[in-house]
Amino acid sequence: MKVNIVIFWVILISLSSCNFPKYVFNNRGQTTGLDFTKGKWLLNNIDSPSEVTNQLSKKAKEDFGRYLEGRLFFIYEPKGIILPKNIPINPSKTTLEEIKKGSNFDYFINIRAGKLKNELGVIDITPNHFYTDRNNQVEVIIEVYDLNLAQNIYSQKVIGTISSTKNNGDVQFYKSSQGLILGCYKRLMKDIEGKSIKRLSP
Repeated sequence: MKVNIVIFWVILISLSSCNFPKYVFNNRGQTTGLDFTKGKWLLNNIDSPSEVTNQLSKKAKEDFGRYLEGRLFFIYEPKGIILPKNIPINPSKTTLEEIKKGSNFDYFINIRAGKLKNELGVIDITPNHFYTDRNNQVEVIIEVYDLNLAQNIYSQKVIGTISSTKNNGDVQFYKSSQGLILGCYKRLMKDIEGKSIKRLSP
């Protein structure tokens, strides 16, 4: 039975074609990173499709927390803070002043992920002569605000796209929208890490 399964997968892979996504940064003007060496940081609830929210939340807490040495908190963790409800991407200066007044934190992190197009499955067995152009496309945005100045200090968006391809393969493999979102997030964090002032935990 195991031999048959192995043979099946060998045949499937030999007849298939893997397709690779493209990732594009939206804000080329964001040339600076962050200073992780000071202040208390507040991470907003991540606005994303439900199937990827837990993964993004865990990754964000780990990635930012790596440099903040106990100075990073999810928005629901500190006791006694008072915040506006449903803080959006690109909040107004008034909202930032309210966050500062109600929390006494120094920095605020907003992360949002969304699907722009979701037209492809992970595996596509559509016959070649029925080919149509289809795409999976997502975006991930990370914004960071200095609450003492009530202004944005980092804003970047990455759009990830994978497109259908027409070739002689009988099976096509595509990255899912969930995988694209995680890929966009990974590139955003790489951008932040490469530009920022940080000290690694021992």
